[in-house]
Amino acid sequence: MLTRLCRENPLSAHCYAVYYLMREPDRTEIVLMASDDNIESYALVWYGDSFTIMDVYEVHIWSSTREVVQVIKIPPDKRVDIQLYDNAPSDVELVTRRFRSLGFSRFHVEEFHDMVCTRESFTPSPLEKLAVRLEEKHASLYRDLELERGIEVSVEEAREVLKTYVHYGVIVDNVLASIAASYVTLPWIYVIGGVFTRRRYRGRGYAKAVTSALTREAVFSGAVAGLHVEVDNEPAIKVYKNLGYQITKTRTWIFAYP
Repeated sequence: MLTRLCRENPLSAHCYAVYYLMREPDRTEIVLMASDDNIESYALVWYGDSFTIMDVYEVHIWSSTREVVQVIKIPPDKRVDIQLYDNAPSDVELVTRRFRSLGFSRFHVEEFHDMVCTRESFTPSPLEKLAVRLEEKHASLYRDLELERGIEVSVEEAREVLKTYVHYGVIVDNVLASIAASYVTLPWIYVIGGVFTRRRYRGRGYAKAVTSALTREAVFSGAVAGLHVEVDNEPAIKVYKNLGYQITKTRTWIFAYP
C-alpha cells in the first residue's frame, strides 16, 4: 500500500517510508492506522544514520491523528526534524505537546516548499559539464567541504558516505567547491538535498551545476527529482525554478531540540 501511494505521489512521506523500511529497517519504525485495503494515517520514525552528517531523528507524519501521534516515543538526546503531510493547523500544537511530554524543550516551526522536476520540464544548467559524480577517491575533498559546513568527518567515514549516497560536485584546483546529494533514491523519485557551496566559490553557478547534474541522472532514469526548500530562500527557489522545478506543495516542518 505504501508503494502504491508513493507511485501516486512520489515526493511525499511515502517515499521516505518505502526507502527507510526497505533500506534501513533496523533504524526505522512505523505506526499505522489501517484497514485491509487502506492506510488512514501513520507516523514514520527514522532513528538517524550511522554517519555524522545525518545524526538527527526524522519523523514523517501523514494525515495526523491523535492516536498515531500519542504513540511516538523518541529520547530527547538530539534534534528531531518533524515533517507534517496533509495536516490541519491544529496538528502543530498536537505534535508539539507530544514532543514536549517526551522531554524536548525547544521548538522551531518553518514552512517548506516541495518542488519537483520531470524529464519534460528539466532545463539543464549550461555549467552542468563542470559537475562530476563523486567517488570514494574524492573522500578527502568531501571531508574538507564538510568541515567548512561545520561537520567533522573522517576520511574513512567520508568514503562510506560517498559509497552509500549519490553525490555530484564541482572541483576547482583540487578543492571540492560545491556539492549536491540524493539521500533517497527509488525508481520513482530521487530526493535531492545537502546542496552546499563553499563561501569563496559562491556566485559562480556551481550549486546550479551540481543540482542540474543530479537532476539529469534522476529524470533520465525514469524517476522524478524532488527537493525541499525553505519558503523564504528566494535565491535557491529561483535556481530550482530555472532548472525546471515546480512547487507542488507547501508544508509545515517542526524542529524539536532537547
